[in-house]
Parts: sequence; structure tokens; C-alpha cells
Amino acid sequence: MANQNESHPTRRTPAEREMTNSLAILRCDMTTVMKDVADLKAKTSNTSVSAVLQSQPMALVHAVAPVSMEMNVAGSPTMASDAKSVNKTKAYRLLREHLWDPKFKSKHLAEIQANNSKPRWNTAVNFSQSPTTELIENLVAYLERNFVGAGLRKSDVRDFVYTNFTSRKRAANKSQAKKKSDNARNRRSSCEKEHLKHRKTAYQSNKTAIDDEMKRDCSSLIIEEAMSVSESDDGTLPHVSYSGLCLRRSGWRSDEYNHFITLVDNKVVADLGLNSHQLLSRAFGKTVERPVSDAIASQFLQWALRNGP
Repeated sequence: MANQNESHPTRRTPAEREMTNSLAILRCDMTTVMKDVADLKAKTSNTSVSAVLQSQPMALVHAVAPVSMEMNVAGSPTMASDAKSVNKTKAYRLLREHLWDPKFKSKHLAEIQANNSKPRWNTAVNFSQSPTTELIENLVAYLERNFVGAGLRKSDVRDFVYTNFTSRKRAANKSQAKKKSDNARNRRSSCEKEHLKHRKTAYQSNKTAIDDEMKRDCSSLIIEEAMSVSESDDGTLPHVSYSGLCLRRSGWRSDEYNHFITLVDNKVVADLGLNSHQLLSRAFGKTVERPVSDAIASQFLQWALRNGP
């Protein structure tokens, strides 16, 4: 059985290991110096140098003082860096716990209410503007109470607070941008589905006139896979007067099929009458080359495809 009183070596930090190595080097240098002193005393026993060495034995010790200084200079930055890293980690944890968490989730109402009652950043204003400045002073005071005796400067504490603010602001801006993008995509998808219904209804109501114009039966040609894909509804298109859709048209569509879709869209507007203003304006943007899908190849005739299935 192992001896329970057996001591185990304590794991040392990198700073402690570095200091130990420096001390070993210093001890080795001191041994060399003292040997040189002994040799020098033996050679100069009848001169005044011997008297100097005997009366001032520490004179040569001072000569190796730079070694000790190098040891301190080498060890201090590492220790200071480690302390700063620990303080930074602690500060960020305290700020996360003290401030409102936008991603907090819980099944308990009391915990949700506790999170909602915490102070929060107003990311709509800058760091130097009110009410952010008031919250900054409160957070600085809060951190200083938790770092008493740590030797932190007030500027260091403000840096911790500033980093937290900028991080939250970036996350809020990214969240808003993603929300706007998701909303735009959902609006486009909804508009396209609604327009597909209008097209099917308009074709059925005007089938004879449209087929006569096309000189062929166009049944089963209005399917979702064949429709143009909307690309934008933000009103930034120069050729769209208001909020509208820029269309990406599939390159496999023949001119005849594109003409057929135009006829159907004209009937959609005519059938809606005064309610046609509800439709977003649609403008051709560009042609996108993509392969013909199986759903299209199985239903479309040769005339609807530009280069065949």
C-alpha cells in the first residue's frame, strides 16, 4: 500500500519555473565567480589587490547583479501578463452576470423576470452618449468593488466595460441585419406563392384566349419550378419606382414560354382590376443558367425549352 504521508510534487506555474531556472543560472555564475576570486587571491597574495578582495568581498558579488536583474525582468512581465488575463476573464464574467442577457432562456418565470430587471445597453446610441454614459459609471463602480486590492487602474476597468459594450452592439447590429434579411426573404416567398395562385387562376379563367394567342394548349405549364425567382424587394432598383421585385429568369426558358408568362401576367392584372395595386412591381433583372429540373422536363414540350430537355 502506498504511503499516505508520501508528499507529491507541486505543479509550478510557468513564471515559477522561469524564476527557478534564473536562480540556477545565478548560482552557477556565483560559483564560477567565487572560484575566480580564490584563484585571484592565490596569485596576488603579496599585492594590494588581495587586501581589497579581503576587505570588500561583496565587490565581485555586485558584478553579477545584472544576472539577478535579468531574472526579475524576465519573470515580472510573465506574472503581470498572467494576472491581467485572470482579471480580464473575471471582469467579463461579472459583466455577463450583471447585465441583461438577450439570449437568456428559462422555463421559470422568476428567472426570466430577474434577467429582464437587469440593466441593459442601449445599442442604438454611442458609447459616449446618454444613457450609455450613466450605465458606464455604474458598471465601473461595480467592477472596482469586485477588484479591491487587485491593482487595476480605472482605465483598465473602463476598457473591460467598453469591450463588453462593443461586443453587444455588434451582436445587436448583426441580429437586426439578419432579421431584416429573413423578413425580406419571407416577404418574397409569400409574394411569389400568392402570384403563382393568381397566375393559375388567370390562366384557367382566360384559357381559350391565351391558348389561341399561343396557338397551342398551355395546360400544366404554370408550375412553381418554372417561375422566375425574385431577388430584391427593397426598392433600390433604379427601374422600379417603388418596392418591387427584381427577377432572375432561368436560361432554359424559350422566348415563346416567356411570352406565355407575360400574357398570363397581363390577365392577372386585368382580373384584379382596382386591386392590382396590391401586386409588387416586377422587373427583369438577369438570366441565370441552370439545368432543367426533372419536374419541368417531364411536363414541358420542346417549344417551351430553349435548348431542349
